[in-house]
Amino acid sequence: MQPHSQTIPVLAFVGVVVQLGGALMLIALFLTLRRFVLRRAYFAAWVAAWASFAVAIAALVVRYLFVPGDVGVMLEEGDLATRTLFLVYQAGKVVGFVCFVRGTLIYLVGITAGVRATRHSWLLAALFGTASSMLVRRGLNEMVIWQAAIAIPVFVYCAWTMLSLPKPRRTVGSTATGAAFGLLAALWCVYGVVFLVVLLDSPVFFANAARWITALNSYLDLFGNVLLGYSMILLLMEDARREVDDAHSELQLTHDRLRRDALYDPLTDSLNRRAFAEGVGLEMVRATFGTVVIADIDNLKRANDLHGHAVGDQLIGRCAEVLRGALRPYDKLYRWGGDEFLLVLPSAHASNVLGRLRHAIDTAQPALTASGEAITLQVSLGTADYASSEQLSDAIERADREMYAEKRTRKNRRDSGGLSLASLPLRAAR
Repeated sequence: MQPHSQTIPVLAFVGVVVQLGGALMLIALFLTLRRFVLRRAYFAAWVAAWASFAVAIAALVVRYLFVPGDVGVMLEEGDLATRTLFLVYQAGKVVGFVCFVRGTLIYLVGITAGVRATRHSWLLAALFGTASSMLVRRGLNEMVIWQAAIAIPVFVYCAWTMLSLPKPRRTVGSTATGAAFGLLAALWCVYGVVFLVVLLDSPVFFANAARWITALNSYLDLFGNVLLGYSMILLLMEDARREVDDAHSELQLTHDRLRRDALYDPLTDSLNRRAFAEGVGLEMVRATFGTVVIADIDNLKRANDLHGHAVGDQLIGRCAEVLRGALRPYDKLYRWGGDEFLLVLPSAHASNVLGRLRHAIDTAQPALTASGEAITLQVSLGTADYASSEQLSDAIERADREMYAEKRTRKNRRDSGGLSLASLPLRAAR
């Protein structure tokens, strides 16, 4: 891209303008993604690299378009204005290379290690940009050769880092980004050779091809940079998708937790009446016959009045624990009311379960008060069989009536000084 003494070859000049437009297009695209970019330091560093490249290319556009038109003549390479613009160009490119390395390191090992590893790079970039722009004697082609000395190791390192990620971290986006870095490394290797051939006017067999490559290098850069930019966006979107997936998993867990809180009684850890209304745990009921049991604690009010609600809650919890221990895995226990429980036992008959339940209640460990006094668990039971799920509601009503009938009988016997509640005979199922 060596300029003629009076003008710039149209192809090369248009290429610089197009390259600037491409860099600005990428920056504009990144800005539309700023909601994702700002939370990811590695991508913010890469965006800074593109911004530095845009500043550098803008300096070339000013050098070869605006400055000649303003002053009326093409400035010489040694003029102060030209040197200043070349300094901006060179420093911008080198700072961009540093930002690429920083972003890659942050992606690999985190922001702290990435920043620490590149904290002195800015000073080196400034020194390199100043020295190279001051020492250059043969214009832009010579500056590109200086840049190649930095660009090649930078892009090789970034490519190797991204392509050698551990397998669990390797994605389509990381592979594409590494490949794009590798393509740019190869391009800069070619630039280092062909620009040197053109600069020295070497009579090699590919000298003519080298001149064409120098004229087209802006277009090649644009292609490589756009490919790299979109590969980085793919990597960003993969990262954002993982964040969305994590948020969805957390939301699902929260939903499950809220649903459990809505369907389970916190005191007894049994299903509640709402769960029954929504059909939770009733899958077996729909496919077979069965029986239902209504259990009601007889002495809860007395325990609350004499010893406080903490002991009453302990009594309720003990009742749920005892009833659950007498059930099969597919039987269901629901807290039906304050001191009432509903048991749904598919493929069972009342005559087969009442004895087991009563034995579990009669042998249950008592609840203890703060003073160590034992409160015996006293429970009335009512049962009813059902032949199909359509009869379930009716069976529950019959079991409820059965339970209240037994409760009255037990109370009458207690009031008349008869048998204790724990020793009352069971009522036969209807």
